[in-house]
Amino acid sequence: MAEDKRFRVGYALLPKKQNSFIRDSLVNLARSRGIDLVRVDPNRTLTDQGPFDCVLHKLYGDDWKRQLTEFAAKYPNAAILDSPESIERLHNRISMLQAVSELRVDDQSETFGIPKQIVIYDKETLFDRGSWEALKFPVIAKPLVADGSAKSHKMALVFNHDGLNELRPPIVVQEFVNHWRRDLQGVRRRGARAVREAEVPAGRRRGRVG
Repeated sequence: MAEDKRFRVGYALLPKKQNSFIRDSLVNLARSRGIDLVRVDPNRTLTDQGPFDCVLHKLYGDDWKRQLTEFAAKYPNAAILDSPESIERLHNRISMLQAVSELRVDDQSETFGIPKQIVIYDKETLFDRGSWEALKFPVIAKPLVADGSAKSHKMALVFNHDGLNELRPPIVVQEFVNHWRRDLQGVRRRGARAVREAEVPAGRRRGRVG
């Protein structure tokens, strides 16, 4: 009787993510279901560590993208979750929200929306008050790139034009919609400062997406 096929799944995660998700209980459960979870060694090329039936990853950068492309060419039947092309849209805060605007919800009791926002690519536009006609203070400023890095998660709550001096384009500036379960903590004016770094609370109310 032929032995049941086992599936080899390689995972490439940052150490923090790996410690959060790849637990012994998950490894053992996967093994009992015929799936071997294999850590991808970042010091070796991905193609040298194959074959894999599937590659789960949350790494970024040109070198890693090249490795995924080479792996896909060598092992065309392997699944890559997610492919660089699939996640490219999510690395830009403007393009990632386009999908929300395209949603069509039959249940009229459920609503979705995108905060008013503008993209600022340079200092000249940042200080051009004509560019701000669609927005009113306070506003939330976020990096344009959302690549999972610590820098991409930094935000600032800006109360007036004086606070713009501390921002570094390219950024996305959105209207501030207080839709979370609790207010942002530690966000207030102090002296001449008109901007504060803000951290998103864990819980959100449904409604605006941004």
